[in-house]
Amino acid sequence: MAERKKSRAKKPAEKTQGLAEPKKQEESKKIDAQSTKLTCQASEAPKGKPVSTAKFLIICAVLAIVILGSVLIPRYLKNKEFEDNKYNNFEFVKTDDGFWMTVVQKGVQSYRIPFYYHPRDLEDIGVERYLRAKFFEIKENGGQIFITLDPDSTNNKIVIAGVEIARITGGKYDLLNVPTGSAFIKQPKEQSAETGTPIITCKNANNQTLVIWLTISDVNVISSEGYCVILEAKTYEDLIRGADRLMYHLLGIMD
Repeated sequence: MAERKKSRAKKPAEKTQGLAEPKKQEESKKIDAQSTKLTCQASEAPKGKPVSTAKFLIICAVLAIVILGSVLIPRYLKNKEFEDNKYNNFEFVKTDDGFWMTVVQKGVQSYRIPFYYHPRDLEDIGVERYLRAKFFEIKENGGQIFITLDPDSTNNKIVIAGVEIARITGGKYDLLNVPTGSAFIKQPKEQSAETGTPIITCKNANNQTLVIWLTISDVNVISSEGYCVILEAKTYEDLIRGADRLMYHLLGIMD
């Protein structure tokens, strides 16, 4: 009987031991799973670094391109514009108030002269060949220049055209230095007071008196009859264009 009791007492112990082993196995599996997970994460970490470095390099490259582009492209465009605005080796720059500025050299002295138009915008206006020689002949002869126009014109652009010419032929820039005055081609229809402006026509032109006649016509052309230079224009705006064209010819900027 005592042996039976002993054997019965052992059975519960065997049962308890059988339940403990599955728990250990489960805990062992959890530890192995966690260890595997950590191992995977550790092995993936180095792979992530090259990806981040590549992205960083791409961002740096893009930023470098943007920065260089913001500096180099405007500089390139400015240089291209500068080259495009050159004409017959003369450099032209457009000012903020819309004038075209160029530098004309006389001896050691340089003059910055503004014009209403760039030479390329005046190539449609024909100029008599070697017309400029007549201006220098008048200068050598110690002569004078008269710019004559219609006194009854109601558009002041004809006066602007005359001023454009006078500032180059006269003493403003110390270039031609020929005494230049204004004149009327005829007596005004209405004259309330004596203006002192002489009446000068092409008949008054000679080797000591150069006459420049500004007139509205059906063509844009600059020609001469003896020592009378005739500036014809279709519109009053074209008179200003013609004045700039004539002065470019006189300065040797345009043929």
